[in-house]
Amino acid sequence: MVQYLSDEWLDEAGSALAATTVGTGEEPVVLQYEVTAAPGGKRTYSLTFDDGHVVLAKGSRKDATTSFSLDYDVAVAVARGELSAQTAFMQGRLKLGGDVMMLVRQHHLLDGVTDALADLRDRTEY
Repeated sequence: MVQYLSDEWLDEAGSALAATTVGTGEEPVVLQYEVTAAPGGKRTYSLTFDDGHVVLAKGSRKDATTSFSLDYDVAVAVARGELSAQTAFMQGRLKLGGDVMMLVRQHHLLDGVTDALADLRDRTEY
């Protein structure tokens, strides 16, 4: 088992995502996540979708297309499929920044991430 959002989990998630193909369209998309109150403190990471490739990087990106800010409990509920990101946003539990309309146009990106992380999710402690 691996702890959700630990360095080990982020490394394994990065490997799983690197092995998948998710189309982005004409230009790269960078999604940045900031998760507060995680074990060990705030965790910030990004997903870059470019030419069918997905790269997970630890830390923040100033060039993020869209950003998500949420606390650990909400991140866990979304990761487990107990709460949708849309519902968390409508409840004020997830904050969005940047180009929010890009999420509407490129909603399939997050579906591809969910699929790619299925095996890791089964081995994750929340």
